[in-house]
Amino acid sequence: MRADPDLREAVTALARAGIPDPEREVILLLLAATGQDRESLYRDGPAMSPGSRAKFRELFRRRAMREPLPYLTGRREFYGLDLAVSPKVLIPRPETETLVDRALSVIPPRPGRVVDVGTGSGAVALAIASAGHAGWSVEAVDLDLSALSVARANRARLGLPIKIYPSDLLSQVEPGLLAVVANLPYVGLDDPVDPEVRFEPRQAVFALEGGVQLIERLVHQAPMKLVADGVLLVEVGAGQAGPVARSMRGAGFDVGPPAVDLGGQERVVWGVWKT
Repeated sequence: MRADPDLREAVTALARAGIPDPEREVILLLLAATGQDRESLYRDGPAMSPGSRAKFRELFRRRAMREPLPYLTGRREFYGLDLAVSPKVLIPRPETETLVDRALSVIPPRPGRVVDVGTGSGAVALAIASAGHAGWSVEAVDLDLSALSVARANRARLGLPIKIYPSDLLSQVEPGLLAVVANLPYVGLDDPVDPEVRFEPRQAVFALEGGVQLIERLVHQAPMKLVADGVLLVEVGAGQAGPVARSMRGAGFDVGPPAVDLGGQERVVWGVWKT
């Protein structure tokens, strides 16, 4: 495959753009352009019609401009699930799997409603529905209707029975929740970000008050929606675990130790509501 001049050019262009593994990404862009699977690609070589070659050139040009790979391929793997993504939603991150892991370990293993707030692509809700307790009824809410359309498409593709509807945080969610799980925007407006983040929906990335504005609102809404011994779990950014934990204690939560992601960052703050 490296004998093809377009493939050589693509690898060179992505390497110059600072892409860490350009050869791997060229393969993924090639699969997206040709519609082949890996087996046929490696067995038969690239099926490069004039149309697919033009598409491949456009894809690697955009990737060299640091447009995120999942937006170009339309796919992202998360917690073992193959999710569709688009520029309408935040790209699910590996660190958010820490939120799912902690949710699965601390939400009471009994029938009840679990809501994913700010669901975006539906990644967290679908992962919990796929791997969680059989008695959990999973709901997914977001204020952005275009994001909900992506979540609904992923629900249909995966065949997982989650309820999806619009809500401004918990405003439109009925009380009686066993758990609230949230990966809300937590990047401050002045925080440095990776260049690829500029392609993602701004409202899904940034929040006021140093990134904790929406998290603080959720912390104060949650007690009105949770049952006794219900759980609130929120993903946080660098330096936010302590302040968010203090807010949760002030709101009446019994706060547990923060969950740490694979990079050593305190990533998830959680607590149990005690009436």
